[in-house]
Amino acid sequence: MDAEQESRWAAAQAIGVGEDLVPAALRHLEFLAAVDRRRWLYDGPPLHRAIRRYKACWIPLLAKHTDAAVADEPLVVPLDCEWIWHCHRLNPTQYIKDCKRSYGRILDSKNVKSSIQAKSKDRSEKVWTELYPGEPFELEYTSPSDDSVYVGDGTAGGISYDLVSAVKRQSSFVYQVGTPNMHDRHFLEDALARYKGFLYLIKMNQEKGMNLFRVPTYDVDLMWHTHQLNSVAYCNDMLCLLGRVLEHDDTDDDRAEGKKLDTGFSGTTEQFENCFGVRYWKAGAMYRGSLPSPVTSVPQIFSGEDDSVFGVGEAEKHLTILETNVVELYLQIVDIKNLPSAIPGKSVYVWYTKTKPDAFIRDGGRLDISSKTGKSIGAGFQCEPTGEIILTVMVDQACFGASSSSNKPEPLGKVSISLQEVTGHDSKLSFERWFELKTCGAYAGSSPVTLRVAASCTVPRQAPQVLSMVNVKPCSLKACLLPHSIKDQNMSSWTRFVYDCGTELIRLQIREHKAKSGMALVRELVGVTKSSKQPLQLAQFTENKWSFNNSNSSITLDLKPSKDGCINELKYDSKLIRLYRGRRLAYELKCCSQHAEDTAAVTAVKFSAEHPYGKAVALVDTESEFIMVDEDWFLLPWIAISFLFLNSIGKDGAKLIEGAMVQKGERAKPDTTVAPEMVKGGAAGATAGPTQCGACGTAGGGDMVMASDKAGHASYGSSVTASGKVADSKCGGCGSGCGGGCGVLWSP
Repeated sequence: MDAEQESRWAAAQAIGVGEDLVPAALRHLEFLAAVDRRRWLYDGPPLHRAIRRYKACWIPLLAKHTDAAVADEPLVVPLDCEWIWHCHRLNPTQYIKDCKRSYGRILDSKNVKSSIQAKSKDRSEKVWTELYPGEPFELEYTSPSDDSVYVGDGTAGGISYDLVSAVKRQSSFVYQVGTPNMHDRHFLEDALARYKGFLYLIKMNQEKGMNLFRVPTYDVDLMWHTHQLNSVAYCNDMLCLLGRVLEHDDTDDDRAEGKKLDTGFSGTTEQFENCFGVRYWKAGAMYRGSLPSPVTSVPQIFSGEDDSVFGVGEAEKHLTILETNVVELYLQIVDIKNLPSAIPGKSVYVWYTKTKPDAFIRDGGRLDISSKTGKSIGAGFQCEPTGEIILTVMVDQACFGASSSSNKPEPLGKVSISLQEVTGHDSKLSFERWFELKTCGAYAGSSPVTLRVAASCTVPRQAPQVLSMVNVKPCSLKACLLPHSIKDQNMSSWTRFVYDCGTELIRLQIREHKAKSGMALVRELVGVTKSSKQPLQLAQFTENKWSFNNSNSSITLDLKPSKDGCINELKYDSKLIRLYRGRRLAYELKCCSQHAEDTAAVTAVKFSAEHPYGKAVALVDTESEFIMVDEDWFLLPWIAISFLFLNSIGKDGAKLIEGAMVQKGERAKPDTTVAPEMVKGGAAGATAGPTQCGACGTAGGGDMVMASDKAGHASYGSSVTASGKVADSKCGGCGSGCGGGCGVLWSP
């Protein structure tokens, strides 16, 4: 920031907010997660009943409660009514109008407790029952959805807002902010600062007579939503800042290039960066893409919490699991200063690499310098949060024309940046500052060249376990070197489960031997690890199914896919694992129609009290023969299941998995690694998806930065293009966040 930009940023941070938005945002996220466990409130008869209860019961009760001079204790709001109330308040101008039309004042949330945070609901439940006999306090999934909702004289008939449409628009917001970043206090504190910067732009534009469409990122939008949920405080804060209430219009969700959201986001990016001298783009704050297709619309109900236990025998004690953390890093080269006069500005670019070996990125990629290209261009990729990023400024000799003796790029200088600067405990998960290059080669000894670098990252998290399956034939050298204890008389080929670095975790084999009591053959699945001295049984085959050790679970050979693609399930007291054909939920590929359903894959989806609609926890690609596991407790069970999918022979001689898969057509081999991510300027491309499909080559749009992942597959970095065009819309916007707008300014 220069002095003027620092002054503007300080003025923005002085904007008064009548609520402590960071803890309020955490409570907000907790509530959204609770609603998402009750998706029947998003649509259909249960939603319509919740709206009727909100109008006929909750709003009149809230009005009576706020009429009281002194309330003994906070009023607890039923969750279904709170959800409708939540969506109503996110159109503050409409909420204020509806409240004043019916009750002559704004009904506030000051002395109201959410049902998911209240220690006791007894008093509120008693008041509710007295006022609305026969109407349950809490609406459950099994509650009847008829029209028998209590309707009294106090019914809020003055509500004209389309609450059904409002709910449907807000349901997608839950997915966009449901990430670990949004629960990090450092991330939220920075989000609050950025929200104040966003409000400053609105104020500045109003003072200049410009009513522009301004679009927040999702971290800013979360703070904006949280602020609006405190209706009276929001109204007072906006009157103080703008003299009017800032409307939140979320009805526009067209992210196509050149449309209102796209141009509005580009204009907001340009204005924010010019005004404050800091980047508007931020890792973990951008559009995640559309919601994954659900595997079911019917929630699984569990009485207890998930215990995450699935034992398959002694082998678990011998596993040496390699744990790796991962972050999503967004990197942008903003500017360069003091270039030697003989070097044209457009001839330089930056090559980024990492010093420490990384499970996600190997060769790095190219980044252009934004000030030299006139575009805001950056790279988004995954990497381990350790080591250093090396930025090397390269001079493209081809730009010198025929006088150049060589077209080979030459390094001008380099700088090392520790990832601790952006991922450390005390960091804000972002930085932007100048770095001095250490010049080299022909440019050594020249005047210091400085590079302005902006970086942001997501909260470090444990990376999924990714293992390849490698067959070892008995006659191979590796098999000959196996310990004698595992060279049994019926030894067939072993399948090794190997990390990308070459470390073997375990090897499995199906073997047969005669039962002690007779001539019958016993088939068993055994595993060997480096530390085990003999094969350890994981499962045994009986009655056309494989039964796992130390567990009541089994997997049958008689696979008959259900209509939703489920081919098998494993039941427990506190959870259910269902196996689905194709890539599902978090593993869903959205790059192209060719990969809408990858029939070479099987996804394990866990259902529990926390995830009644399912959470993808593991994947096996039966064609590329690799597995991915997101929860360590399920690693060995999934290794065993994946092996059986590929190797178990049923009665008809077909492999276990083939009976449950649709016919596979011709397709390229899928990329087994997590590719660097792309982000493209504008609402259309502010997403965390790869720029190009690693298997089919389908482009995701925008300029691309090439990188190489650890497995040697081509992967793509990201690019951001901010057009710099100023939108000429007559109202504001929140498009990148929730698809709507900050709208017109309205005076109550």
